[in-house]
Amino acid sequence: MHRSWLRTKVSENKTKVAQRVTERAKSMVPTQRGAETDACMVCGRTMRQTAVVRGEGRVCSPTCARKWAEGLKD
Repeated sequence: MHRSWLRTKVSENKTKVAQRVTERAKSMVPTQRGAETDACMVCGRTMRQTAVVRGEGRVCSPTCARKWAEGLKD
């Protein structure tokens, strides 16, 4: 094996690890979104806020999801 190939592989792995550490650190930082709270659209239970999905259309459990889906059939 050539040294430059090994250096490239080591560099790629270091970059991957650094990106994972950065993502994990960002996910641990709490976000402030004012008084806005997310709630389950079936039972109304307050849910943890996420940066990906916001607002209406969220359910808190598979049971609530089934109840919501059954309501669509009628």
